[in-house]
Amino acid sequence: MDSQQMMSPQSPAAQPEKASVWEDFLDIFYSPSQVFRRRANGNFWIPLLVVTLLMAVLAFANRAVMEPIYNSEFARQAPLLLKANPQMTPELLDRSRRIGFTFALYGGIVFVPILALILAFVAWLLTKAFGAKLSWNAAMVAASFGLIPRVVQQIALALQGLLIDPSQLTTRFSIEFGPARFMDPNAIQPLLGAVYDHVELFILWSVALITIGVAVMAKLPKARAWAFGAAFWIVTMLPSLWQAWRLT
Repeated sequence: MDSQQMMSPQSPAAQPEKASVWEDFLDIFYSPSQVFRRRANGNFWIPLLVVTLLMAVLAFANRAVMEPIYNSEFARQAPLLLKANPQMTPELLDRSRRIGFTFALYGGIVFVPILALILAFVAWLLTKAFGAKLSWNAAMVAASFGLIPRVVQQIALALQGLLIDPSQLTTRFSIEFGPARFMDPNAIQPLLGAVYDHVELFILWSVALITIGVAVMAKLPKARAWAFGAAFWIVTMLPSLWQAWRLT
């Protein structure tokens, strides 16, 4: 994924060519470095709004696929939730399930911008730790384009709903493109499950895009670009690990 350009962001390069905004959404798949070079000081609102709207529409379209998966996941984790929250009644548990699924369907329009802000903040903060400078605008550009793999993930989910027997789509792992897809979900411990969730094609792709963007716009050399990518992946996994730890 344009790795040569990511690893040598400081090498001499031609002036970034001009392109339309819509070309960015094509080039991000083939030449992400070029997109980040020409949009480093550009408007991040357009990619962010496009990704937010697409995610909201696709999440709603995939509700028939996601509802049984969500319910199955919730039922599998219910004993752990009750253990961690003894005061919770079955009625409260069911209400929590319904609210959670409703938010999963309609919350994308709020959640995606918040996620972009969090990813941008982590990227902006980590570049300081690696002795580089990244403007807040550039961090938002990297985060906004870095969420495009999540859109592709929703499209892949829709295709799986059409092509795969619904009885085989019973957990979140069954729709992921990672090692956990081939394991027994009941044998996966919560903490290990949180790690598996991040060893997944679209998560890794998203991390790679953000890393390319930061490497290009903050002019990170090769070694620090790799280190930044690893650190970014670990830091963004911490909330999931904390949530899983609470259930153990």
